[in-house]
Amino acid sequence: PRSDQGVKNLYARMERMKDAISPLFTDMTWGAGGSTAELTMQLATHAHQHGHVSNMHLTCTNMEKDGDPKKAVHEALTTAKANGIRNIVALRGDPPAGEEEWKAVEGGFTCALDLVEYIRENFGQDFGISVAGYPEGHPNAISEIEDPSTMTESEKGRSSTFDGKVYTCKDEDYKKEMDYLKKKIDAGADFIITQMF
Repeated sequence: PRSDQGVKNLYARMERMKDAISPLFTDMTWGAGGSTAELTMQLATHAHQHGHVSNMHLTCTNMEKDGDPKKAVHEALTTAKANGIRNIVALRGDPPAGEEEWKAVEGGFTCALDLVEYIRENFGQDFGISVAGYPEGHPNAISEIEDPSTMTESEKGRSSTFDGKVYTCKDEDYKKEMDYLKKKIDAGADFIITQMF
């Protein structure tokens, strides 16, 4: 929400949704570059205090504070724990506003795997950790296919057509995606979630 009234409206909607559909959890996104970090914490805490299972996103983007590239993450996790939030979605995050590419801060987190490892190292089992999984492959790993007849059956199965062009995550890239996903699980992630658009 972009206003106080929007926050009030969301709170009312959350109550209606809880009563009507009893969601397993309520997801709270972390704004690009941590831009809505305080609001995310406020919303996740409100959700928890009103009977929702709060699932709070946390990203690696722009998490430097007082010259420490990891301090803001540590403080966010400490606050989440103090507020009763026990579920974290560990994500790399999008590039900060106005930037095309995501770049790690020197000495900071480079990817979601780093964040999962940090949470387990510093907070043990205090949090349930979910990570992103991409059934068709990460958007950065999907490429346009000039000649669709060259695709394997598995590539065809995860392909899509947009404006007459065919896109897929090639088998060799998909294997890298799955290997990386396994590393996140092996590092301590508890489950995998995805988005549908």
